[in-house]
Amino acid sequence: MNGYEAYKEYLALKQHFTKPTYDYIKYNGKVRSNQDSFNKRKDKVFFDKLAKHENVHNFLIANLVKDPKVWVKELAYSENAEQIYLEWKKRQQSLSYHFKTELGKLDEEFNSNFKPTKNESHPFLFRLYLAEVISLETLCILLKVTKSKKYWDDIMEYDPIYETIKLTIEKYTPLIKFDEDKYKKIVLEFFTNL
Repeated sequence: MNGYEAYKEYLALKQHFTKPTYDYIKYNGKVRSNQDSFNKRKDKVFFDKLAKHENVHNFLIANLVKDPKVWVKELAYSENAEQIYLEWKKRQQSLSYHFKTELGKLDEEFNSNFKPTKNESHPFLFRLYLAEVISLETLCILLKVTKSKKYWDDIMEYDPIYETIKLTIEKYTPLIKFDEDKYKKIVLEFFTNL
């Protein structure tokens, strides 16, 4: 990968996580750009450095899902960006183990994890995510396999906290590589064995 290719990947993934209308998967990562305008950029050197990363695509996903407004200089020269990537990579490599472990932090009553209580405006699962007790991957997978995302969109429609995370959930879920049937089975087995 060269600097220009890294630049296009950065633009595509950044738009994916920040613009509701752009879908990286649907458009196959295509964005409007050209080599000439790239060559005139003052930050070209950062993309050249970024291009040398072992896996530019996954490195960008890991960092942009954490902070969609991250600047390329921070990605190219920051040890923090590399640490975010390594932690993300570790979670991806042991996703089912990680998921099963985090299921143990949920309420025993299945439905109470997804519905707000009288005393709380947010569902228990959402509060666990906000408190960093469960990961974004676990949250996204649970919402996908239980088909609860639409319900959350309805009950927290005007909630400013949920609105800041809603787009991230929508954009990140299709980028997580998991077998939906397998994870549905894990959830069913977990809650029937309690």
